[in-house]
Formats: sequence, structure tokens, C-alpha cells
Amino acid sequence: MLETINSLSLWYAKIAAMVIFIAMLGVAWLLPFDFIIQDAPDKKRWRDLRIWATLLTFIQLILYYVF
Repeated sequence: MLETINSLSLWYAKIAAMVIFIAMLGVAWLLPFDFIIQDAPDKKRWRDLRIWATLLTFIQLILYYVF
């Protein structure tokens, strides 16, 4: 099995990492909005951490794709 993994291209590792990032983002978006902002002083949309996580995940995906 180890020889099979070692024979794979680096491209497969990049794809696997991207899939994991997208899966984590999916889990983050499953959390309800009220849970995300429960301790926030106001309920402004910019305090939604799912939006920030999405932006950072897209940046990370671009970096994984390029490098």
C-alpha cells in the first residue's frame, strides 16, 4: 500500500488537501447563524465567522492550486 501511495503524483495530494478544506468549510456553514454570533455585541453580518472562513479558505485553495 505504501508503494501505491508513493507512486501517486503530487497533484493527488493537492486535490486531497483541497477536498479537506472544502469539507471543513461545509461543516462551518452547517452551524446556525445564532450560534456563530451568540456572544457578539451586535448581530451585524460582518461578524459572521462563516463568511471570514470562506474568504480565507478560498485564499488557501488558490495557494494550494498555484504552488
